[in-house]
Amino acid sequence: MPELPEVETVRRDLSRLYLGQTLQTLSVTGPRTVRRHAAELLSAVEGRALRRLGRRGKYLLFEWDDGQILVVHLRMSGQLLARAAGAAGAAGAATVPHTHAVLGFGPAGELHFVDPRTFGEFFLTTSDLPELAHLGPDALLATPAYLAQALAGRRAPLKALLVDQRVLAGIGSIYADEICATAGLRPFRPGGSLRRGQVARLATTIVAVLEAAIVARGSTLGDQQYRDVLGEVGHYQLEHRVYGRKGLPCPTCGAPVERVQLGAKSAYQCRKCQH
Repeated sequence: MPELPEVETVRRDLSRLYLGQTLQTLSVTGPRTVRRHAAELLSAVEGRALRRLGRRGKYLLFEWDDGQILVVHLRMSGQLLARAAGAAGAAGAATVPHTHAVLGFGPAGELHFVDPRTFGEFFLTTSDLPELAHLGPDALLATPAYLAQALAGRRAPLKALLVDQRVLAGIGSIYADEICATAGLRPFRPGGSLRRGQVARLATTIVAVLEAAIVARGSTLGDQQYRDVLGEVGHYQLEHRVYGRKGLPCPTCGAPVERVQLGAKSAYQCRKCQH
């Protein structure tokens, strides 16, 4: 968490607020945030205009007018929160718990990176994105042909394959469970056991679930870790069919949703609807 729908929601908000703006200051106070670089290396993007905001899976890509790319990975608890121009700056940001970086865009305001668990990071890279070469296709681009090839002969559970970023980039535990439930497929079924029609249904469901979650601005769970750029919660958790709903009725058949454990892995499912 956050997964593709949450990161895409943040990307769209950032584009609306900061695209074309010049980064005037970049203050980093959390050393783990820039663990691949010395903090001063990131000042190389100061004075550059933000040309494009992209995304690869769960990674945000800040592309500057000189070709440099600042990659931001929110990981488990990272948030990017907009602050209006004239609000407390980098020094004042210390009063906001767990603020580790502040990007100043002058009249357009500031962007604060808040990360209680400090797993998130910023790093600079080049246009060919070598650090992201391990990622599979973006999950929004899933097709039956690609999935048939990716799942063929695989004995790993379907959920494990869906959250494997080398197979598809962007899906985590929440949306893997929701995709399996919507497609009527058991999460621990071997990926290679799916028939052609089931693979086609899975591909369609992946895109449909993720797009619906983006429209609802993502899922905010009970821990409230995910917030959009304006600090607002998402609403797709209200549409969850199985995730986090152990013991509650399946919206399709009314049977109680189960949380199934397989070794160290778990998944939510409806035993009657998923096969």
